[in-house]
Amino acid sequence: MNNMPFVISKVADSVFGIALWDSSWNSYNNCYVINREGKTLLLDCGKREQSNQLVEALREINVHPDDVDVFIATHGHIDHIGATATFRRAAKWIHADDWDRLSEEQTSEFNKLDSDIGVMYGLSFLRVGHHTNGSIAIYDVNTRCLFCGDYICFFGAKLVDNSLVTFGNDLRKKYHAFVMAWSQSPENRNKYHYESFACGLKVISSFKEAIFLATGHGPILHNNIIDFINELISINN
Repeated sequence: MNNMPFVISKVADSVFGIALWDSSWNSYNNCYVINREGKTLLLDCGKREQSNQLVEALREINVHPDDVDVFIATHGHIDHIGATATFRRAAKWIHADDWDRLSEEQTSEFNKLDSDIGVMYGLSFLRVGHHTNGSIAIYDVNTRCLFCGDYICFFGAKLVDNSLVTFGNDLRKKYHAFVMAWSQSPENRNKYHYESFACGLKVISSFKEAIFLATGHGPILHNNIIDFINELISINN
Protein backbone atom coordinates (compact mmCIF):
# COMPACT_ATOMS: atom_id res chain seq x y z
CA MET A 1 0.00 0.00 0.00
CA ASN A 2 1.21 3.50 -0.72
CA ASN A 3 -1.34 5.45 1.30
CA MET A 4 -0.37 4.68 4.89
CA PRO A 5 -0.49 7.85 7.06
CA PHE A 6 3.26 7.61 7.49
CA VAL A 7 6.20 5.29 6.95
CA ILE A 8 9.22 5.17 9.26
CA SER A 9 12.56 3.70 8.21
CA LYS A 10 15.78 3.51 10.19
CA VAL A 11 18.42 4.89 7.85
CA ALA A 12 21.44 4.55 10.15
CA ASP A 13 22.13 4.09 13.86
CA SER A 14 21.19 7.67 14.70
CA VAL A 15 18.97 8.62 11.74
CA PHE A 16 15.30 7.90 11.06
CA GLY A 17 13.40 8.84 7.92
CA ILE A 18 9.69 9.67 8.29
CA ALA A 19 7.55 9.88 5.16
CA LEU A 20 4.18 11.60 5.68
CA TRP A 21 1.48 10.66 3.19
CA ASP A 22 -0.03 13.67 1.39
CA SER A 23 -3.31 12.65 -0.23
CA SER A 24 -3.63 15.99 -2.04
CA TRP A 25 -0.42 15.21 -3.95
CA ASN A 26 -0.43 11.41 -3.87
CA SER A 27 3.11 11.53 -2.58
CA TYR A 28 5.11 11.31 0.62
CA ASN A 29 6.66 14.37 2.26
CA ASN A 30 9.88 13.35 3.99
CA CYS A 31 11.30 14.41 7.36
CA TYR A 32 14.40 13.19 9.17
CA VAL A 33 15.27 12.75 12.84
CA ILE A 34 18.96 12.78 13.78
CA ASN A 35 20.56 12.31 17.17
CA ARG A 36 23.78 14.30 17.19
CA GLU A 37 25.96 15.76 19.93
CA GLY A 38 23.36 14.94 22.60
CA LYS A 39 20.60 16.77 20.73
CA THR A 40 17.56 15.64 18.75
CA LEU A 41 17.49 17.32 15.33
CA LEU A 42 14.57 17.39 12.90
CA LEU A 43 15.14 18.16 9.21
CA ASP A 44 11.89 19.33 7.56
CA CYS A 45 8.44 18.69 9.03
CA GLY A 46 5.74 18.44 6.35
CA LYS A 47 2.68 20.65 5.98
CA ARG A 48 0.82 22.26 8.88
CA GLU A 49 -2.09 19.88 8.37
CA GLN A 50 0.31 16.96 8.73
CA SER A 51 1.29 17.92 12.28
CA ASN A 52 -0.72 15.12 13.89
CA GLN A 53 0.75 12.54 11.51
CA LEU A 54 4.25 13.69 12.35
CA VAL A 55 3.62 13.69 16.11
CA GLU A 56 2.25 10.14 15.88
CA ALA A 57 5.25 9.00 13.82
CA LEU A 58 7.66 10.61 16.28
CA ARG A 59 5.91 8.84 19.15
CA GLU A 60 6.72 5.51 17.51
CA ILE A 61 10.44 6.29 17.79
CA ASN A 62 10.01 7.63 21.33
CA VAL A 63 10.37 11.31 20.45
CA HIS A 64 7.99 13.92 21.89
CA PRO A 65 7.67 17.27 20.08
CA ASP A 66 9.28 18.96 23.07
CA ASP A 67 12.25 16.60 22.77
CA VAL A 68 13.21 18.23 19.46
CA ASP A 69 16.10 20.58 20.20
CA VAL A 70 16.82 21.80 16.67
CA PHE A 71 14.80 22.16 13.47
CA ILE A 72 16.59 22.79 10.17
CA ALA A 73 14.74 23.47 6.93
CA THR A 74 16.28 22.22 3.71
CA HIS A 75 14.24 24.99 2.06
CA GLY A 76 11.24 27.20 2.64
CA HIS A 77 8.32 25.48 0.90
CA ILE A 78 5.26 24.86 3.08
CA ASP A 79 5.49 21.07 2.73
CA HIS A 80 8.84 21.29 4.53
CA ILE A 81 8.22 24.01 7.13
CA GLY A 82 4.44 24.07 7.60
CA ALA A 83 4.34 22.20 10.91
CA THR A 84 7.12 24.08 12.73
CA ALA A 85 4.77 25.52 15.40
CA THR A 86 4.50 21.97 16.81
CA PHE A 87 8.10 22.18 18.03
CA ARG A 88 7.95 24.87 20.67
CA ARG A 89 11.37 24.27 22.24
CA ALA A 90 13.37 23.83 19.06
CA ALA A 91 15.91 26.31 17.77
CA LYS A 92 14.74 26.76 14.16
CA TRP A 93 16.99 27.51 11.21
CA ILE A 94 16.47 28.39 7.56
CA HIS A 95 18.83 29.88 5.00
CA ALA A 96 18.58 33.67 4.72
CA ASP A 97 17.72 33.43 1.02
CA ASP A 98 14.47 31.64 1.94
CA TRP A 99 13.57 33.96 4.82
CA ASP A 100 10.84 35.63 2.74
CA ARG A 101 9.04 32.29 2.50
CA LEU A 102 8.28 32.24 6.22
CA SER A 103 4.94 33.38 7.59
CA GLU A 104 4.89 36.43 9.84
CA GLU A 105 4.47 34.13 12.83
CA GLN A 106 7.43 32.01 11.79
CA THR A 107 9.80 34.95 11.40
CA SER A 108 9.65 35.41 15.18
CA GLU A 109 10.65 31.76 15.70
CA PHE A 110 13.43 31.22 13.14
CA ASN A 111 17.13 31.99 12.96
CA LYS A 112 18.92 32.81 9.70
CA LEU A 113 21.72 30.80 8.16
CA ASP A 114 23.72 33.67 6.66
CA SER A 115 26.52 31.56 5.20
CA ASP A 116 26.47 29.38 2.08
CA ILE A 117 28.77 26.84 3.72
CA GLY A 118 29.30 25.79 7.30
CA VAL A 119 28.84 23.32 10.12
CA MET A 120 26.08 23.32 12.72
CA TYR A 121 25.28 20.77 15.40
CA GLY A 122 27.86 18.44 13.88
CA LEU A 123 26.31 18.60 10.39
CA SER A 124 27.89 20.21 7.32
CA PHE A 125 25.71 22.30 5.03
CA LEU A 126 26.07 23.88 1.60
CA ARG A 127 23.66 26.14 -0.25
CA VAL A 128 22.74 24.55 -3.58
CA GLY A 129 20.57 27.48 -4.69
CA HIS A 130 18.15 25.55 -6.87
CA HIS A 131 14.47 24.69 -6.34
CA THR A 132 14.53 27.72 -4.02
CA ASN A 133 17.29 30.29 -3.64
CA GLY A 134 17.91 29.16 -0.08
CA SER A 135 17.86 25.40 -0.64
CA ILE A 136 20.65 23.68 1.27
CA ALA A 137 22.16 20.21 1.28
CA ILE A 138 23.11 18.81 4.68
CA TYR A 139 25.72 16.11 5.27
CA ASP A 140 26.22 13.94 8.34
CA VAL A 141 29.79 12.67 8.26
CA ASN A 142 29.09 10.13 11.03
CA THR A 143 26.41 8.23 9.08
CA ARG A 144 27.41 9.43 5.58
CA CYS A 145 23.85 10.60 4.93
CA LEU A 146 23.38 13.42 2.42
CA PHE A 147 20.07 15.24 2.93
CA CYS A 148 19.17 17.18 -0.21
CA GLY A 149 15.55 18.28 0.26
CA ASP A 150 13.81 18.78 -3.07
CA TYR A 151 16.99 19.59 -4.97
CA ILE A 152 16.86 15.92 -5.96
CA CYS A 153 13.69 14.02 -5.07
CA PHE A 154 11.35 11.31 -6.31
CA PHE A 155 7.98 12.98 -6.01
CA GLY A 156 5.10 10.49 -6.21
CA ALA A 157 7.40 7.45 -6.42
CA LYS A 158 6.14 4.25 -4.81
CA LEU A 159 7.89 2.74 -1.81
CA VAL A 160 9.10 -0.84 -2.12
CA ASP A 161 7.81 -3.02 0.74
CA ASN A 162 6.86 0.17 2.63
CA SER A 163 10.52 0.98 3.16
CA LEU A 164 12.12 4.31 2.36
CA VAL A 165 15.63 2.96 1.80
CA THR A 166 16.48 1.35 -1.55
CA PHE A 167 19.24 1.16 -4.12
CA GLY A 168 16.62 2.43 -6.56
CA ASN A 169 18.07 1.36 -9.90
CA ASP A 170 14.88 2.28 -11.79
CA LEU A 171 14.63 5.60 -9.97
CA ARG A 172 18.20 6.45 -10.93
CA LYS A 173 17.58 5.60 -14.58
CA LYS A 174 14.36 7.62 -14.72
CA TYR A 175 15.96 10.62 -13.05
CA HIS A 176 18.95 10.47 -15.38
CA ALA A 177 16.59 10.40 -18.37
CA PHE A 178 14.64 13.34 -16.91
CA VAL A 179 17.80 15.44 -16.49
CA MET A 180 19.01 14.43 -19.96
CA ALA A 181 15.75 15.60 -21.55
CA TRP A 182 15.84 18.80 -19.50
CA SER A 183 19.41 19.56 -20.59
CA GLN A 184 18.51 19.16 -24.26
CA SER A 185 15.56 21.56 -24.23
CA PRO A 186 16.67 25.21 -24.57
CA GLU A 187 13.22 26.35 -23.44
CA ASN A 188 13.21 24.20 -20.30
CA ARG A 189 16.87 24.91 -19.52
CA ASN A 190 15.96 28.58 -19.25
CA LYS A 191 12.51 28.18 -17.68
CA TYR A 192 13.61 25.78 -14.94
CA HIS A 193 17.12 27.17 -14.38
CA TYR A 194 19.11 24.17 -15.52
CA GLU A 195 22.46 25.93 -15.15
CA SER A 196 21.75 26.57 -11.49
CA PHE A 197 20.84 22.90 -11.04
CA ALA A 198 24.06 21.79 -12.74
CA CYS A 199 26.13 24.05 -10.50
CA GLY A 200 24.42 22.54 -7.45
CA LEU A 201 25.42 19.05 -8.57
CA LYS A 202 29.06 20.08 -8.48
CA VAL A 203 28.55 21.55 -5.01
CA ILE A 204 27.12 18.37 -3.49
CA SER A 205 29.62 16.13 -5.28
CA SER A 206 32.12 17.36 -2.69
CA PHE A 207 30.50 14.97 -0.21
CA LYS A 208 32.38 12.10 -1.78
CA GLU A 209 31.86 9.61 1.06
CA ALA A 210 28.04 9.77 1.03
CA ILE A 211 26.28 6.39 1.00
CA PHE A 212 22.69 7.62 1.50
CA LEU A 213 20.84 10.27 -0.53
CA ALA A 214 17.95 11.35 1.68
CA THR A 215 15.44 13.16 -0.54
CA GLY A 216 12.54 15.50 0.17
CA HIS A 217 9.92 13.18 -1.33
CA GLY A 218 9.91 9.45 -1.94
CA PRO A 219 12.66 6.85 -1.51
CA ILE A 220 16.11 7.30 -0.01
CA LEU A 221 18.89 6.01 -2.24
CA HIS A 222 21.52 3.73 -0.71
CA ASN A 223 25.03 3.12 -2.10
CA ASN A 224 26.90 4.54 -5.13
CA ILE A 225 25.58 8.02 -4.40
CA ILE A 226 28.50 10.01 -5.81
CA ASP A 227 28.56 7.77 -8.88
CA PHE A 228 24.92 8.76 -9.42
CA ILE A 229 25.70 12.46 -8.92
CA ASN A 230 28.70 12.29 -11.25
CA GLU A 231 26.59 10.62 -13.94
CA LEU A 232 24.23 13.59 -13.76
CA ILE A 233 27.16 16.02 -13.91
CA SER A 234 28.53 14.28 -17.00
CA ILE A 235 25.30 14.93 -18.92
CA ASN A 236 26.33 18.53 -19.48
CA ASN A 237 30.02 17.86 -20.18
